[in-house]
Amino acid sequence: MKIIGITGKIGAGKTLILDHLRARGDSFVVESDVLAKELYKPGRRVYTEISDAFGDEYIETTTSEIDRKRLAALVFSDEKELEKLNAIVHPAVKSEILYLISEKAKMGVKYFFIEAALLIQDGYREICDEIWFVRADERIRMNRLVKSRGYSEDKCRSIFTSQPDDEYYISNSDRVLDNTGEPIEVLNEIDSLL
Repeated sequence: MKIIGITGKIGAGKTLILDHLRARGDSFVVESDVLAKELYKPGRRVYTEISDAFGDEYIETTTSEIDRKRLAALVFSDEKELEKLNAIVHPAVKSEILYLISEKAKMGVKYFFIEAALLIQDGYREICDEIWFVRADERIRMNRLVKSRGYSEDKCRSIFTSQPDDEYYISNSDRVLDNTGEPIEVLNEIDSLL
């Protein structure tokens, strides 16, 4: 089984690519953010560790779920609290991904894709056979985010400046998938690669 990491900036079109990979039938796709949300659920190790580390005031009384908005407000205003949360969540996500890789290999899956915004920064190079960077021109990304998510151009610019530049991704990736043109172009390129 080949393990491929997918990363890219916001609005680059990773969702289009992931949907295409899922539809192929020979691939399994895990999105680290979606997996992390699963691990936040009651009864999961991350839930317990967050409750222990941050206290019951971050548990919603009516649903017994973690109050993610309240927790986000705390961690994004305090770097030490963010580090504490990341020290809980990131290793748990990686551990779950390693478990899924083992299970899917037993099932004969041909390609295992890991999508993560911080794929490179979180050390997934040691897990992946290849890392693919999905890129698109900034103007195209902004147009996509304004149309699909209703973001303002100012919000887009703020997000863009918080992300590493293209050169960082390119220098840490094995392949660059340019998703600036028509969607069929990048999808055909992926099928050719696989």
